[in-house]
Amino acid sequence: MPTNYTKNFDQSSFDAICDKLQNIVAQNKPVWRGTVYIGEQPLYIECDVQWLAEKIPLYFVKVLENTKIDGSKELYILNRGIYKFISCPDYYTTDIYFTGTNIYKHPDIIVHNNCLFIRKKPVFYLSITEEYGTNFYHLGENHLLMRLLNYIFDDDSNVILHGSAVGNENYGVLITGLSGSGKSTLSAYCLANGMKFVGDDRIALHRENNTVFADPIYTTLSLNETLDGVKTIFSSRPNGSNKDVYVVDKSQISTHIPIKAIIEPIKSNLESPLITKCAISPVLTRVCMDYSYFSLLARHTNPLNDYKKISGLLAGIDSFKIELSKSINENAKTICNLILKQGVI
Repeated sequence: MPTNYTKNFDQSSFDAICDKLQNIVAQNKPVWRGTVYIGEQPLYIECDVQWLAEKIPLYFVKVLENTKIDGSKELYILNRGIYKFISCPDYYTTDIYFTGTNIYKHPDIIVHNNCLFIRKKPVFYLSITEEYGTNFYHLGENHLLMRLLNYIFDDDSNVILHGSAVGNENYGVLITGLSGSGKSTLSAYCLANGMKFVGDDRIALHRENNTVFADPIYTTLSLNETLDGVKTIFSSRPNGSNKDVYVVDKSQISTHIPIKAIIEPIKSNLESPLITKCAISPVLTRVCMDYSYFSLLARHTNPLNDYKKISGLLAGIDSFKIELSKSINENAKTICNLILKQGVI
């Protein structure tokens, strides 16, 4: 996807856009308002988009409707096209504008697929249109909203990573890998085999007292099949997707799971799955490459700094690779056994 950068966006134009959005917010009667949690971090949302407002209470794991938590960051989702504020870009073009006052070179304005995202700390504005919104606003999928949430909450102690997480109250694992590597399916089968389920796509990680904890963000699970033992409320299929997106019953989603290991699935044709301990550095490198790529739309990435941050966060945890067999259930059972034996192969 081509990207155009304008590094000296006029500050007065930026302030004028913010003023217009603030006026809309002041006059707006949102369809939904309340606080959701992105891992451990509260985010206050006012949403003026009907179809998205209907999904917020179901899609986010922890929701406090009509409540604003002190100190929470604010996101206003407005049903207004960007053409009201800035020239509409080509559908497949992303324009990122930087203000001269932003010394960290993070974008203050992102224009993408007829969406407008503006940061003016501590408030964030997101203006979308109905026409393109449903193409990528499916919580739990690789779309603009999750990139922006990652950008809003990214700091040294909180990271949103691409991966799945399952486990129990004593031992959890982060299943990593690129899209299509089988993370979602493995985590769903682990849930069906009695493990606690955190999430299958974006996981919020933070460290407390030398332990890394994983928390869920949303309730969706992307699969090609339904599974006995996985309670779902409903499913839908986003445009362009070859998977159904299931909304999982919140009773099956767990928070605050201690992550003790990273598992990287390797596709193979073995008759039985084989799990072995491996060096963590190559795994972390792949995790960081994925993290940097995913963040590219929403910020300037620095792979070296990303590696230092993530390797520091995940310091001291074990790393395993699992060579997958033809049986998905056997692959999941192998991961479940590792969890139950707390990392003993």
